[in-house]
Amino acid sequence: MTRIAGSGFLIALLDRLVPLHIWAKRVVWAKRVVQEEEPPYLVCEAVCAELAAVTGTSDPLLQMLERGDIKLAFSLADEVTAVRKLTLKYLDQPMDLADGCVVRMSEIYHVCRVFIVDRRDFTAYRRWGTKTIPCVSP
Repeated sequence: MTRIAGSGFLIALLDRLVPLHIWAKRVVWAKRVVQEEEPPYLVCEAVCAELAAVTGTSDPLLQMLERGDIKLAFSLADEVTAVRKLTLKYLDQPMDLADGCVVRMSEIYHVCRVFIVDRRDFTAYRRWGTKTIPCVSP
């Protein structure tokens, strides 16, 4: 199963001061205990940018990429039309760029779980127009 990481999940994982830090660590460690060879969490450029902006540094993000904990697996340049359609569809939310990319990733990697901390928006978002997005959240 493909694992897609949202910004909030990675922020919670890296920042000990975030209230959901312990939950995020438990999610990661529970998966490691069950599976020896664990695939990386897939991310997009927008999630990486949010993570670096919120944490104030890109080093933890770059370390995760180097170790293979996360993997860039989405090109906004290739998917700009699809992401724009999603953001226009959810103007009442509004859907930010990272969320639009993550929803699009869930369409591309259809057998997936999206790891997020705030389920509120993702309960409204739909992939392929009508299908709920399989999420893991607190």
